[in-house]
Amino acid sequence: MGAMHSVFEFVADAVTTAWDTLTGVPRQCNNTREEISRREEWENQQCIQRERFEREIREAQDKIRQDAEKRAWEERECNERQQREERERYENELRQAREESQRRETETRAERDEIQRQAFEREEQERLRHEQEKQRLEEESMARLAAQAAEAQRIFQEQEEKARREREELNRKQAELETKYMAGIQPEVWPTSEERKQAEERLLQPKEGFFHCAIAGLAGSGKSSLINAFRGLRNGSRSPLVAPTGVTETTMQITAYRDPATEPPRNRFVWYDVPGAGTTKIKGWQYFNSQGLFVFDLIIVVVDNRFSEQDLIILQHCERYKIPSFVVRSKANQHITNTMNQDYEWEGSDDKRVFEDIYLSAREKVVSQTRANYRENLREGGLDPSKPVYIVSCNALVALVQGEMKKLKEANQVIDEPQLILDCIGALKARRF
Repeated sequence: MGAMHSVFEFVADAVTTAWDTLTGVPRQCNNTREEISRREEWENQQCIQRERFEREIREAQDKIRQDAEKRAWEERECNERQQREERERYENELRQAREESQRRETETRAERDEIQRQAFEREEQERLRHEQEKQRLEEESMARLAAQAAEAQRIFQEQEEKARREREELNRKQAELETKYMAGIQPEVWPTSEERKQAEERLLQPKEGFFHCAIAGLAGSGKSSLINAFRGLRNGSRSPLVAPTGVTETTMQITAYRDPATEPPRNRFVWYDVPGAGTTKIKGWQYFNSQGLFVFDLIIVVVDNRFSEQDLIILQHCERYKIPSFVVRSKANQHITNTMNQDYEWEGSDDKRVFEDIYLSAREKVVSQTRANYRENLREGGLDPSKPVYIVSCNALVALVQGEMKKLKEANQVIDEPQLILDCIGALKARRF
């Protein structure tokens, strides 16, 4: 294409130059005839010159066209030759691949036939071996039939005797259950895994990284007051964090109270105020499972002035579920004051020393009587009579939590509050770690 473009440019330049020469204006002549003759001769020459140039242009165009057709023919021949060579090469490769595939297929078929033959031989040998083994076992089995029949008869008789004893035991247990039911003794019910999961999701909020401690007991025993004391709050405080207290049962559903402290370990404690057992709303024997107490890390049973059957049931359930439990007699100050009022020597006396002596005597009397009474109750309830009973005052417990231990010791108002806190922490550590 570059050569053709150069030829066209050359022809165009030649035509332009010749035309400019032929179209030049001739000189004026004085003689008209000569001018006409000269003009005719000039026109003839111009015509001849134009024809010659046109012929040269046509010849150049024909040559260019012939050259282009020749090059196109040569390129076409070259492309066709390359295509033929490529097609022949592809066909050769395809033929070689087909031959190689046929060769491999032949080899694979031969290998498969050999594998099948070997497998058939192995199966035949295995079948013969199994038949021989089966025949041998049948012969041995026939030899043991008599002994096995006798043994089967003996086993059958033993099983029949065992079934008879089991039926008698089942009938006895059924009769025992009926007797217990008629006597009002409720059955032991264990929660399912789904019930445990639902109780954890419903109660333990937040769950991870916290100690969950439940305060349970009879209605009006002072559970809410004890929860406030453990968190360093006094009843009647205007703080929105205080758990409500009252003479009647104020808690109708389990309520969680986090410790307001910001420093560990107190800020990791969550205290739960549990509805009182023995009310008309909650049946006594359903109390433990219905409230989901089996999910807590620690349970404190609060007792007022008596140790009830329901308190024993809660402690028994704690032993069943391996949950640390503590017995706390609340309102210690009130009990001590009532005991002091029975001492006529104190009435009307303003002597501080007399007051302290009577206070210590009354406190010792309350502590000894309470522990003796509770040991007997624990023994009658089938529990360990040596289980500690903590006698606490909520006011003293609040002061202890707030760091006023020195004032308490000076006033001789400390009873079991420090030991209760230490034992609770120790039980939680043993359970968690």
